[in-house]
Amino acid sequence: MSSFKERNVECILAILKKQNPATTKEIMAMRDLFPDICAGCTSGGDVILAGKELVEQGVVEREWSSTGFIWKLISSLNENA
Repeated sequence: MSSFKERNVECILAILKKQNPATTKEIMAMRDLFPDICAGCTSGGDVILAGKELVEQGVVEREWSSTGFIWKLISSLNENA
């Protein structure tokens, strides 16, 4: 995984540890809380791609709602290592 993509994944994890679950829009609104790791999350597409990676790793669940995707942290990366 590229360092850019890794930072976006770390960004999503950090935000979901603070607010779980969160919509894509909420994640975008909270990215300024973590400027060192969330600099690459500049669009909803970035959030969706990083979130998809976490879904594939079994760390996050994704659900569709009328407001867009809802992301829910279900485990940490350390638990799946």
